[in-house]
Amino acid sequence: MRIPKPGLLVAAGACIASVLFLTWAPYLRSHRPPTESDRVFSYFAENLGEASLCEKISWAAFQHYSTLFAGGGASFARSNCYESVAVKSKDPALCWRVRPLVDVNPMSDGYSALSCRRRVRQGSGSSASIAPETLIRTFESLGYDADELQNEGVIGPVIRPLDVYRRLAAELGIVARVEQALSGPDAALSAADKNYLVHLGAVSSGDPRWCERIPASAAVATERIPYRDWCYLTLAYNTMDARLCERMSPAASEAVVIAAKAHGVRPEIAEQLSARAQCGRIAHWLGPRPHYGPEAPQDPAQIERLIAATGMVMPKARDLPRYEIAGYYERFLDALREVRPDDSKRAAARAKLIARITALPDTK
Repeated sequence: MRIPKPGLLVAAGACIASVLFLTWAPYLRSHRPPTESDRVFSYFAENLGEASLCEKISWAAFQHYSTLFAGGGASFARSNCYESVAVKSKDPALCWRVRPLVDVNPMSDGYSALSCRRRVRQGSGSSASIAPETLIRTFESLGYDADELQNEGVIGPVIRPLDVYRRLAAELGIVARVEQALSGPDAALSAADKNYLVHLGAVSSGDPRWCERIPASAAVATERIPYRDWCYLTLAYNTMDARLCERMSPAASEAVVIAAKAHGVRPEIAEQLSARAQCGRIAHWLGPRPHYGPEAPQDPAQIERLIAATGMVMPKARDLPRYEIAGYYERFLDALREVRPDDSKRAAARAKLIARITALPDTK
């Protein structure tokens, strides 16, 4: 019998060692399906672009893929996490954390470091997702409150006072509430507050007599015509009744008409530029019917004061559908994914969130 030469044995051993190294995967005999915690860590790692969070996932988390739907194969949840972050961040260097480095299973769809690099080049890969309830529960366990999240300085409130105020026009009994607020001895209401509430009553009721309660000299910040005229115009559009336009101030008194005349435009042509003239064309309106909501101030504190004056209460996050709360948290994550070096608020909020996730127990 021929005895192999020592050099051949060394070479063969080296080849075997190389194959074992390239195809090695941790805990080959200790598999379990991914848990909810595994999926949560993967979701946050991918959406924040933070590969270090993948280390929270146990190598024991392992799943098989259907030959029919996924081409066959299997993968480690931690490897999937690294690959998802690599693809989304377009960083192939992260792929070297994927195990195994090479998948020699001919039936596999190629879950390995090399296939990860290929997917990064192609820009394709799977995305981590979790149920809305899971996302909400996770944020609560991390110490976050949807009603207080705006205090992080990177996202607006979950419920905007402006949206709540505009929805008041459709509330049952709102006209009576507005009337009570206007007739009551509430010294906190300024003249501007009262004008806004009058317009709310006008839009909600469709009654132009409300507009008569706005002083002729009152202005509205968003328009170039007096507030009373704006009230008539909005009701005319909402009801498609051009007769209401006749209650507006004469076209000749509008600033845009006066300016046009000063530049030599003939009066009959200049007056066609007026809001009153545009309002009168409702009788010949073509296309989708427009609808105006109540005019609202730009100051959120003033809006909340108006809401309180009607006896309504600002809703809380718990009053929203669960999918809306989950969507709000998703927008918070989007705001923290890419942070500029000069954006200290976002950087601090991102570091705080990552620290809290890192403090959670690793999966077993």
